[in-house]
Amino acid sequence: MHEPLSSFLDPEELAAIELMRSRFGVDVRRTYQFWEHAVSRIVAGTVTAAGCPWDVELPWGPHVIRIEVKFSQEFTCRFRVGPRQVFKFAQPKGEGAEKGAHVIVLVGIDTENDAHSWVIPARAVRKSRSITLTSPRFRTGESRSRGIDGYRCPPTQMLPETLRASREHLHHARGHHAETRARTKAAELAAVGQLTLDLEFA
Repeated sequence: MHEPLSSFLDPEELAAIELMRSRFGVDVRRTYQFWEHAVSRIVAGTVTAAGCPWDVELPWGPHVIRIEVKFSQEFTCRFRVGPRQVFKFAQPKGEGAEKGAHVIVLVGIDTENDAHSWVIPARAVRKSRSITLTSPRFRTGESRSRGIDGYRCPPTQMLPETLRASREHLHHARGHHAETRARTKAAELAAVGQLTLDLEFA
């Protein structure tokens, strides 16, 4: 499911990237700013202003889908069982208060300059310090992160996957809010003495 950058960049852009790398020693393919803009282009969204809690906004019907983009290079990490090529995405839901993104996009670039991506409903990601995934190129069996891997997709398929993930997130949020409203109503009734009684008859 990985794809080369040529799948979503034109020849002039690829040449400009190589020019920056060869003449200035800057590989923009390995910067988070590049991937925020690349994801924005692929999903036809807009990169948000500096300081916004999420990175990309995608107007869709009456909604604005908020997208958080996380990027990692492929690198070697040493474990007890030996070294492994991994992607590590830091603070997927932010350091402080949980961010208000609907969708989290993880993008990794491997040493062959191919891109790997995962498009995940925000509610499916626990608040954690990082997400570490073995590079799909080096897997010899089923991933331990099967929940995350179910959201893997080719980068060029980010738009339909973002829409799906957003629907899943919003559906969960509506259910959660309905449950919260019901609990609040029950507490208000109890406070004024209008308790609901479950009576059992023999």
